[in-house]
Amino acid sequence: MNRLILFSFAFLLFPLSNIFGATQTIIGDDIFVFVQTTIRNSDGSLVVYLESSKFTNLNATALESFLDYEATRGNDPIITINEEQYQVIRRVQSQSFDSQGLVASTILYDNVNGKPILLARFTHDGYSTIPGDTIESIWTFVRPVS
Repeated sequence: MNRLILFSFAFLLFPLSNIFGATQTIIGDDIFVFVQTTIRNSDGSLVVYLESSKFTNLNATALESFLDYEATRGNDPIITINEEQYQVIRRVQSQSFDSQGLVASTILYDNVNGKPILLARFTHDGYSTIPGDTIESIWTFVRPVS
C-alpha cells in the first residue's frame, strides 16, 4: 500500500514545468517516466539516493518500442486513476563497481540489433564510487491502457 501511495505522489508530479533544459517526462501518448537510484557501499549502507522525472536525453520512439517489448515479458500491474486505466512497468538495473570513479548520470540503454541505444539519461551532480559499491536504478514507466 505504501508503494501505491508513493507512486501516486510521484505520478502527480509529472505536470511540473520543464526546468534546467530537461526533457518533459510525458512522451508519446502520455507515458510518464520516473527513476530512483541508490548507491550502497560494500557494507550495504546507503551512500547516495537520487530520483528524477526530468531527463536531459529522452528517445521517445525507442522508449515506446522498449516498453511495448517489456510489457510482453511480465505481469505489469494495471491501475485506475480518475477512472482511467494505466499500465505500470517497473524495471531494475543493478551494477557493482570494481574500480574508483565518478558517475554523473543515470542512463537507461536498450540493445537493438547488437547496438546500445540510449533511451533516457538523468544528469545529476554526480557521486564518487569505490570498489565494492553497488548501484540500483528503479525505472518506473506509466502509460495509458488502450
